[in-house]
Amino acid sequence: MAQDLRHQLAYRIHFAALGWADRHGHASFGPGKLAALLGKEGKPLSDQSTNNALARAKELELVSPRSGAACLVLPSHVFQKRKGAPVPCRLHLDR
Repeated sequence: MAQDLRHQLAYRIHFAALGWADRHGHASFGPGKLAALLGKEGKPLSDQSTNNALARAKELELVSPRSGAACLVLPSHVFQKRKGAPVPCRLHLDR
């Protein structure tokens, strides 16, 4: 659903966060990977469009304010699966 162009970008970001989340609700993406996922016809989304969509997703509380293009963080009220072996997030070292 993150790649489904029928959905608004903010919701596609939410779907990407859900689809790639680890046990702590963090979805890590390499450089340009989120923009490529959100793009169309093989062309990645621009940095500005990616950042605007991310800001809208944060405004709608679809992802945590701590989220960025490299790591989407699901809010605790959406994702509470903290069981299992911890896998450290390379950007958010406090978990």
